[in-house]
Amino acid sequence: MIKGLIQLTVLAILVTCLAYLLNNVGPLGADTKIMLKYLGFGVLGLAALGIVSVTILGLTAIILGISFAKGAGFWSGRRERACGTVGETVGAALKGALGGMNGAGSACSRKVELSAEKYGWTTFRIKTLSGDLTVAGHDQPGAKATVELLEKSEGDAEACFEDGEIKIKTKSGGKALIGDATVFLPSSLAALSVESVNGDIVVSGFVTEGASAFKGVNGDISVSSLKNGSEVAVKTVSGDVEVKESQFNSLLTQSISGDVLITDSAAESAVIKTVSGDIDYSGSDIKNPSVKTVSGSVKK
Repeated sequence: MIKGLIQLTVLAILVTCLAYLLNNVGPLGADTKIMLKYLGFGVLGLAALGIVSVTILGLTAIILGISFAKGAGFWSGRRERACGTVGETVGAALKGALGGMNGAGSACSRKVELSAEKYGWTTFRIKTLSGDLTVAGHDQPGAKATVELLEKSEGDAEACFEDGEIKIKTKSGGKALIGDATVFLPSSLAALSVESVNGDIVVSGFVTEGASAFKGVNGDISVSSLKNGSEVAVKTVSGDVEVKESQFNSLLTQSISGDVLITDSAAESAVIKTVSGDIDYSGSDIKNPSVKTVSGSVKK
């Protein structure tokens, strides 16, 4: 229908333009002028009809879309479906990543112990596709860790502290990944970066001066006993965010589908966001808060 209206409108416009050119070249008869007059009215009518039709179709699509969303329980169950969708998507991605490590479609898993008498870097970063990460500060100059290795064949991979992270190397030259990991580091560092695609993150006991970030996709994030003089970002797509007994200059906490809880903490400024979840920072001293939740309560 819309296509036909557009074609008629274009044709009428072309005829009118042609008549306009003829009128400027030479005089037209009275009958021709009357015909062009009504043709002009017809063009306006077709244009108006086209606009009204498009508007009606657009409104109908919106109404049907809203009805579908309501019928599917969109507003009442979006958080549950978001968690499920994220979990399924992440799971599929992980199967693909791990399957690519081994022609048989599975990876070997084993735990190794790492240690360094002196941790020689001022920063630390770690990232895993699948696994829980615990990173804690201690009063020793060295570092130690328990790391799960996901490798092509048992004994193919080895791990070590290097360049401010845990690096994985393989004898075969193939891929190997970090699974679960528990890491102990000197409590005083310049910056920290901890990321997990599918797993929980726990960070505690650090004093950092530079910008730090803790990010997840499908899992909870807990930060405690952290003192930072710059900026700290705590973000997760599907999971809860908890910050406690910490001090910040600038804090950003964000969850797409989850609650945000800040207790016994202080910040000069903070941005606290969640799309589907509750926000509670009633037990903290946040001097310049910017708080936003689309669906949830705010307690301050």
